[in-house]
Amino acid sequence: MITKSFQIADGVKLHYIETDKFKTNYFSFNFVAPLSRENAHFNAMIPLILMRACEKYPSQAEINKRLQFLYSGDIAARNDAFGEYQIFGFKANMLNDRYTQGTDVTGEMVDLLCEMVFKPYLKDGAFDKEFTKGEKLNLIDTIEAEVNNKGQYAVKRLKSEMCKDEVFGVSKMGEVEDVKKITEKSLYDAYKNALQNDIIEIYFVGKADIESVALAFKKRFEGVERTPKAVQPVEIKMSADNVKEVVDTEKVNQGKLVLGFRLGYHYSENQYHLIQLFNEVYGGSPTAKLFLNVREKMSLCYYCRSLINQRSGIMLVSSGIESKNKDIARDAILEQLEMIKRGEITEEEFESAKKSIRNGYLAIYDGAEAMETWVFFRGICGIYTTPIIESEKIENATIDDVKAVANKITLDTVYFLKGEDEK
Repeated sequence: MITKSFQIADGVKLHYIETDKFKTNYFSFNFVAPLSRENAHFNAMIPLILMRACEKYPSQAEINKRLQFLYSGDIAARNDAFGEYQIFGFKANMLNDRYTQGTDVTGEMVDLLCEMVFKPYLKDGAFDKEFTKGEKLNLIDTIEAEVNNKGQYAVKRLKSEMCKDEVFGVSKMGEVEDVKKITEKSLYDAYKNALQNDIIEIYFVGKADIESVALAFKKRFEGVERTPKAVQPVEIKMSADNVKEVVDTEKVNQGKLVLGFRLGYHYSENQYHLIQLFNEVYGGSPTAKLFLNVREKMSLCYYCRSLINQRSGIMLVSSGIESKNKDIARDAILEQLEMIKRGEITEEEFESAKKSIRNGYLAIYDGAEAMETWVFFRGICGIYTTPIIESEKIENATIDDVKAVANKITLDTVYFLKGEDEK
């Protein structure tokens, strides 16, 4: 899908996905760093503080005014965790220059982003104290909102227990106690470290004079000292040694049961399509076994779905249940997996899953950000393919292929959040 790539600076690349399908252009500016407890909270805050103000536009109001002038362009913060990677930075959308009556909106948006990244608003050699205080409160609110959402909290707790000794258990937003310790100076030091040492990937999706865009970024990096360090891959645990059980008690009206599994596949094996097909059959859609059987037929769960992270080699099954049904719900969830391991998948189930995956793949082409995400995150794993190619692989997949995926999966951790008054 990438049409051209440009070396902007040491450890900085611009990738162009050319398409004239959209009336808007999209680009992302991404710092690619190791995910770690020591830096996750800093990395989560860097885009937020950079969006607050810059030298040229020393307030959020002035930045917003500039965006409005650029045909209501939009710049948003990005913060993702993908395996051992933390990817943070910015996403921008703007009207394609074909519709702007001669205004170079693309160039102006690139310029605005670069003003924010390379010339932040500083006071006394650090970020503004009040701006830093405000963004700390915002990040703490975001983290605490996740805690208040008991479904999300249960998933986070499962990951923290299951991956206690692995980087995959680290939260991409950091922990509240770490955020509270951030100062305007420590945050500025973290920003300078990212600009100097992190790999930077820039993606542009749309139609533009991409050579001019590349030149604009190159000029901005002139004079920036760069000593980039690539993220080192970490070992993926392929199977569970034994099953851990963790129970928390809180004031909740609905029990939260989360099961954590090891997939048994390494991302380099290029089995993405088969694992996604397995997930579609198991619990990734409204036609999956978990939804139709555990939720609908057995009425054991208010919701029940499976989520996969192939970079981490992990699958989670998240469910909301009545606490009294904990054991029977767990057994039912595991039995649906055993059915797939035995190859008990109907043709109707299989064809429905294949159709859903194929449609999902082809829908990637309907959104600029979806196209960027597809290329970016697979590229991190060294997988260079297209949705069309993957759709063809899905078409040729068999029930035995899905059965083989299932038979490598092992249960690692069972986490249960129950109400204080439940027995």
